[in-house]
Amino acid sequence: MRRGRADDGMDFDVVVLGTGLSESIVAAALSKAGFKVAHVDNNQYYGGDEASLTLDELAEWADIRSGRQDVPASDYLATQKARYTSISRSRTVPPQARQYAVSLAPSIVPSIGPHIDSLIASGVSRYGSFKLLEKVAVYDRPGLVQSVPGSKEDVFKSKALSLIDKRRLMRFLMFAAGEFEGKKELEGKEQSPFVQYLREVFSLDDKAVNAIAYALAFCVSGEESTLPALQRIRQYLRSTGRYGPSPFLVGHYGGCGETAQGFCRTSAVKGGTYILGRRVLSVKPCPNPSDNPPEDDKDASESIKTTPRYEVEMEDIDEKLTAKVLVSAADYIHLSSQDGPSSFSARYRVARCIAVLDKPLVLTPVDAPEDTPAPDIEEPVEGAEEEQSDKLEPPNHEVDTALLVFPPGTLQNGSTAAVAHALITGEASMSAPRAKFILNISLPITELETSNPEELLRPYLDATLSLTAPPARETVPATPLFTVFYTHNPTLRRASPPESSLSSVIITPSPTPLLPAIADAATGNAEAMFWKAVEQLKAAGVRRSVVKESFGKVKEGGDGPAEVEESQEVDSFWPPLDATEDDSSTTDEW
Repeated sequence: MRRGRADDGMDFDVVVLGTGLSESIVAAALSKAGFKVAHVDNNQYYGGDEASLTLDELAEWADIRSGRQDVPASDYLATQKARYTSISRSRTVPPQARQYAVSLAPSIVPSIGPHIDSLIASGVSRYGSFKLLEKVAVYDRPGLVQSVPGSKEDVFKSKALSLIDKRRLMRFLMFAAGEFEGKKELEGKEQSPFVQYLREVFSLDDKAVNAIAYALAFCVSGEESTLPALQRIRQYLRSTGRYGPSPFLVGHYGGCGETAQGFCRTSAVKGGTYILGRRVLSVKPCPNPSDNPPEDDKDASESIKTTPRYEVEMEDIDEKLTAKVLVSAADYIHLSSQDGPSSFSARYRVARCIAVLDKPLVLTPVDAPEDTPAPDIEEPVEGAEEEQSDKLEPPNHEVDTALLVFPPGTLQNGSTAAVAHALITGEASMSAPRAKFILNISLPITELETSNPEELLRPYLDATLSLTAPPARETVPATPLFTVFYTHNPTLRRASPPESSLSSVIITPSPTPLLPAIADAATGNAEAMFWKAVEQLKAAGVRRSVVKESFGKVKEGGDGPAEVEESQEVDSFWPPLDATEDDSSTTDEW
């Protein structure tokens, strides 16, 4: 699939390889800044490693990377097979497969942060929508969870906390929401383990420590430092109330993949050229074809001569793409090396499970009142039956969109070193049809585990399924309709080719494993990559071209002012929205 302006040719200022969230944000920002951008992806869908897939697409994705489906070999595919390993899936795909949107990078988005800021500033917010995350809870035991005290109201309403515990929690939450840098409670303890800090400085018990460290600060392990954990808590506490009682949003239709597509759409609207579903055959540096520099711009011409250019060869496209700057996802950049993706390394791995359920999770708090049986009434008074049924109706703890946290050591056969997350999304997040739910379980593998991902995650899946059959109901736990298990190596890296051939290549940094930080980190990486690209383009003598109305000239036919191209310096990540883009009525209605 190819989209863009027909008169662009195949010579671009920037070629972007991969349509992951960071690359898509960069492409949109560069296109809106007035540069000529080509955006390509081997896959037939947007989103790269953060894509949102239907169940049919997910099954095909798993089969290709596990080698069960024969496809033409490529270096990109070889890297993908190294990035995703130990893949297993159910044989049969359930009905209504196209009505699911399964994220390869499940995430929750803080209501205040760089990602939401970029969605609004770029105008991409009108291409997508979000749902508030209903609940974050800590697994306690089969059928029951522990609520997470994320606000004063949560602390006051809790029936499981003593008065002294409430006071200690309130003291901590007020401290964490403020400007704690330099305060005596933190002085000298910035690098100490956060769980130790909570016990020693605020005298919190183990349950409160687990809830705060793993479900409020989202620490991956008990060894994480105090200062970054406090900084995350402050951001999340301040996010509460912007769009509702929850600090987090869940993107519709799978989240990051749908958002990436929105940024791609913005780039295309601003002239970006898109090529999807075509293999990248090679990426090579080539000499700059500028042999006749203009006499009035010698400095820029000399800069152009010393700036390497790249040519990208695509499958089924005769003409090669050329550009002065190359922005690339990590899985493509090995193509500039002659020896291929032969050696890899990974700093950490994540075991993942995707399961489709036909029952909702019922997150019943441990301090919830037990259901009371209806009393016998021999001669009901008129109207009393309706009143009695209203009073005796048990509270509904079913959730459509929620996050369940398993601190280290929670399960007998689970990890003692790392936290596991189970994100459930249903019909309200547009990710599943009615009465169906998608469960994403992730567990960082901090040691050289020998077990396969299904063995590692089966205890967490069974524990989560127990919440579909709470003790108060005579039901049996759900059986997944479909599952995929695999190991994800997000920090996979190859040894870089010689520096001389990579001086203009901007490589997307590895993603973060923290669910609430995925989108914000991708946005921060994108902004840093954007400014690197602008700097290299400026050094190469490329000036951005902006179309403006000239009120001193008139269009042919006399219909309004003429449009002229002007060169301007880039002074912001996102330029101000024009009248057609600025639809502020949609930006805050999530």
